[in-house]
Amino acid sequence: MSRVLSSPSPARELLLRSMALYGCLGAGGQAVAQTSPLSPAPVQAVPGQAASVPPPVLRAAQGCVEIQGPDGTWRAQTAPTEITTRLRVGTGRAVLQEGRVGQVVVGSASELRRYLGEADLLSGRFFLRGPVAVHVAGNHVVMDGAGQLRADLNGNEKRVAVIAGRLRIALKGRSIEVGAGQQIALDSGRVSAFREADPWYAAQFTGLGAASVEATRGPVSLLQRGATRVAVIGDDLQPGAALNTGAAAWAEIGFTGGGYLRLNEQSALSVVSIERTSAGREVLLRLDRGTAWNVVEKGQGGYRIDTPVVSTAVRGTVFRVDANGLVKVFDGQVALPGQMAGGQEAGTQAVSQGQQLSPGGQLVPLQLDAVDRFNIAQDAVRAQALTLSLDLPGRSLQELALLARSLPDARVTLTVAGQTVPLSGENGLFRLERLQDSLPEGQYTVTVRAQRYGQTLTRTKPITVDRTPPRLSGLAVTRVGRILTLSGVVTDAGDSRIGLGVTVGGQTYTRMVDTRKLDTQDGGRFVWSVPLPTPDASASLTLRDGADNQSHARLP
Repeated sequence: MSRVLSSPSPARELLLRSMALYGCLGAGGQAVAQTSPLSPAPVQAVPGQAASVPPPVLRAAQGCVEIQGPDGTWRAQTAPTEITTRLRVGTGRAVLQEGRVGQVVVGSASELRRYLGEADLLSGRFFLRGPVAVHVAGNHVVMDGAGQLRADLNGNEKRVAVIAGRLRIALKGRSIEVGAGQQIALDSGRVSAFREADPWYAAQFTGLGAASVEATRGPVSLLQRGATRVAVIGDDLQPGAALNTGAAAWAEIGFTGGGYLRLNEQSALSVVSIERTSAGREVLLRLDRGTAWNVVEKGQGGYRIDTPVVSTAVRGTVFRVDANGLVKVFDGQVALPGQMAGGQEAGTQAVSQGQQLSPGGQLVPLQLDAVDRFNIAQDAVRAQALTLSLDLPGRSLQELALLARSLPDARVTLTVAGQTVPLSGENGLFRLERLQDSLPEGQYTVTVRAQRYGQTLTRTKPITVDRTPPRLSGLAVTRVGRILTLSGVVTDAGDSRIGLGVTVGGQTYTRMVDTRKLDTQDGGRFVWSVPLPTPDASASLTLRDGADNQSHARLP
């Protein structure tokens, strides 16, 4: 049988997916833990019940899995339960038993419902093991025997592909058979060759992955959890978040395991899901406007970015994709599942290094433009190694002040006594003249951190805030002929070495006194003789510690 369902617009589809992703993240952003294995044991047929078809049943759930109740409210679900309405997955996996031995694995950002006693796959991505009977976007699909198939219902890509076995699908008023290594486009009914390049279901789901803002220039806004604000470095992008760049602006996003995306000016990007798996991480993004420059680390799992025109899937490459369908590959290869080339449907098409796919579907040699040159130059800037060094006036200070050196576009912050303040600067020099609120006297640890494009360097220094001048006790002064002799004991709360200066008749003499052994007979004690120009010449003594605290004494 076949029926017709209206397809939602890309904007509405994105809104619906975002709403699904927000559901499990509303209470603290935590994913639901796995409650059962993702490979449930097959259910044996019960004698005498061959005529009845068991309803779809949730057997296992990981991450954000929700079921819609009779009142329309979505609730997180972990326990095995029969699907009577709808099921959706934010970031995670769900495993359903379909029929007596069939299985449906539901991927991230996917939704299905129960229809005519079977699962009706509505949006997202699915992997099925036969024998199984389901509806896919309103079209009845039956695999009578053992086999494997997948349904991809992301944006403009809507297909059913057979990995093993055979299936029948009721499509456009006729029954079509599809065999192993083939796929059928649900929009046109065309059957073409299929070679799987992204077996997302083969890796074990281990939790939510991470994406964060690593750099911005110009006006960049972040829409997350229903609120819009200015995006800043360090923002974590939850599933459903959307970035928008203004004129002459750009933003960079870094991902779990490495790699980054640069969203160019006048562009809009949404995070569909980012998951951690046993094979790395799986990134699903949607570009609704503008240009995205992608640098994907090899060996880090899957990476997919959809636009209203094309879908791209890669596992390590440098490429550009525009919302209008332009794809340029600078390193590696990009797969374009179910795309058109030269007006002919070509199944999973590939764009290789040095090639570009025009918005019209023509594959031609790569041609650089101003956008490409900007991104290549920015990649070179980003590749610079981060540096960080500190200059402190001394270990003991009256007020905290310092100079840090790093790359000019680094973000440098200082943390001390539980407060963090940004350091301002230019040309790679970042200064702290003094804190707005002075630190009380005492010992502290100063931490300076530089961040740039996902790199972080940290330098830590101990300091002592000291505003108390050195003290002199037991001073004794004698003048014998042309020799002035003085003695005493010096103590200080912050420094172990204190500078002494004696000025006699306009001439100054200096020396250091070590106070580290104050518990011994010689600690802090000094005896010092200096020349006298005349027996009655005036003389004074100055004590100076490392924080430049001073005390003075006029000598008799």
